[in-house]
Amino acid sequence: MINKSRPDIGILSLNLAAILLVISLILPAGAQADDSKIKVRFPGSGNQSAFLTLRSGMVDLASLLEIFNLRSSMDIIGDRLDLVGDSGSCRLLIGSPLVLSRGLFAIMSGPLHSINGRLALPTDFLTQALPALTGRSVSLDAANAALDLGKKGSGRFDGRPPNDLTRLASFIRRDQYIPEEISQPEPKGLSVVVVEPGNNGRSIGAQGSTGTLEKELVLSVAEKLKNLIEEGLGIKVVLTRTADYYVGLKERTAIANNNGANLFLSIHANATFRRDIAGFETYYLNLKSTDRDARKYAEMENLALGVKGDENDQALLEAILWDMAQTDYLQESGELAAMVQKSLVKNLRGKDRGVRQAPLAVLMGARMPAALVEIGYISNPEQEVKLNKDSHQEQIAKALYRAVQSYHRSLLRGEIKRTGK
Repeated sequence: MINKSRPDIGILSLNLAAILLVISLILPAGAQADDSKIKVRFPGSGNQSAFLTLRSGMVDLASLLEIFNLRSSMDIIGDRLDLVGDSGSCRLLIGSPLVLSRGLFAIMSGPLHSINGRLALPTDFLTQALPALTGRSVSLDAANAALDLGKKGSGRFDGRPPNDLTRLASFIRRDQYIPEEISQPEPKGLSVVVVEPGNNGRSIGAQGSTGTLEKELVLSVAEKLKNLIEEGLGIKVVLTRTADYYVGLKERTAIANNNGANLFLSIHANATFRRDIAGFETYYLNLKSTDRDARKYAEMENLALGVKGDENDQALLEAILWDMAQTDYLQESGELAAMVQKSLVKNLRGKDRGVRQAPLAVLMGARMPAALVEIGYISNPEQEVKLNKDSHQEQIAKALYRAVQSYHRSLLRGEIKRTGK
């Protein structure tokens, strides 16, 4: 994978070198980076021109919005920035060099970030992404410290298809700019765990033949798991809900992110038309499903959450492309899912339906290892009876607790390499 990526990295290096050259020509001798300007020249404008502000060698977002009459929307929870122009839109994520437009993505020389409280963009955003917003071709004129724009209809977004994402993921991670000594901290265990009882409020989830509701069952298990973890490991546990009220899809992972969680576990109960199917299965996030059953499962779960769930669905594709945090935690999420599945099968002696990957919307946006576990099939009459028993729910919670305990100890021993912050 690394060898295949080198040509792309080389291109990025050349782009960065070219940009630095442009900036050095733009800045007058002795000038401060924050006082620098790039002249913007529109075709047929004569002597009229506008000036983009550079801050520490990066383009000030406010001046970009004003000159090109762009609209912006900032998702504070997700650190996501949407820019909309007359000819199109693009999406960026703070701390990431990725820019997405119309299902394609490009990699800038550096990430979108804040300078003295103001958002700023790498200068190659102008040539890579601005054409998508304005519909005009864009070129930097280093000799005259100017930005030349073409006629309407002359510009387009030259992005990569999403099937390049896996190959390029090694150097488009959000934390790639963290120094080596900081990105590899000393081994440490869990400090905050967020447990998400699947479905809530108006979304009742699966329902058994005798009236068992998934949303009630999983909340009971989640509460028991919370008590076990806090008492047994001394680790703080946050539930995304503590009663039957609605919590939005996006809010669930936002709760985990805002609490600085380093593990996110979503608990669900399954249902199917075949009443004889039983057992446990555990999922972690990926754009591609492990198999046909995993794909169908993801479509069903996502539909219940108001997301189409088709892997070709544009909204879902964009959500996954922007969930670069889960790309960072792919291996850890897989190890977490394996521990959860193993503990359930071992301690409850149920059918092992395996660990699978699928584009599950509920896991998108979590900036930590994340997994979704199906604790049983309430559509199976025999299993539904068990799931309604408080003693069986306690056994499930204990099995999940042992999985969290194993993961925590593996972290402390350094057996799991933490790739995230």
